[in-house]
Amino acid sequence: REECLKCLNTENTILSLIINRRGFFNKSYNSLERIGPHSEEIISIIIGSVLGDSHLEKRKEGVGTRIHFEQCSNNVEYLMWFHKYIAERGYSSKTKPKLHKRIRKEGKIFYHYRINSYTFSSLNWIHEMFYKDGVKIIPKDIEKYLTPLALAIWFMDDGSVSGQGAKIATNCFKEEELKEMCKKLKIKYNLDTSIQSGGVKKGYVLYIKKDSMGTLSKIIKEYMVKSLHYKLNKY
Repeated sequence: REECLKCLNTENTILSLIINRRGFFNKSYNSLERIGPHSEEIISIIIGSVLGDSHLEKRKEGVGTRIHFEQCSNNVEYLMWFHKYIAERGYSSKTKPKLHKRIRKEGKIFYHYRINSYTFSSLNWIHEMFYKDGVKIIPKDIEKYLTPLALAIWFMDDGSVSGQGAKIATNCFKEEELKEMCKKLKIKYNLDTSIQSGGVKKGYVLYIKKDSMGTLSKIIKEYMVKSLHYKLNKY
């Protein structure tokens, strides 16, 4: 199968995790000492979530990177699945995320959960790949890391039903970046997509055409939380 860059094979990863168990599960471990290894699955989850709502935070000390993952209260099952997945592998505390309340500018109350991973110096390369001058971008070589699992995470994060197809909220990315993403999705997965306006001053969304919904479902459905299958528009 195609190998994801910066990943170790599963056998070596499991062996190293056993040897370095303390380094993953001890939150007081220094980020310079918490160096990995990272399996393809973990890298895929990080890539997919950062394409979506998550962001990577370079710590003030500048020696490591952590993932900041947030979901609204409506997606609690997905968030708890995400938390369990990374916590069991030593990437965050096992303490269940708490519900937070935020009042937005327009006065609306927003309930959400958030997860912060531990800090890893060995995740700095992903931060460097996704951020330019403090702004999140789509990496030019994203196709190398866009595994079916990464695509599933991205879709669970920001995907929704749209007409007879589906759309992914990509409002923070530039039009040129999304044009390149459409090309890469066609080449790698034979998905026909287009860019649509997200509204006045709201950027763009990536639309997945009806004829590609069956293909998308075959690629990502097995990785999705069952309660989010509805996003596949009955496919």
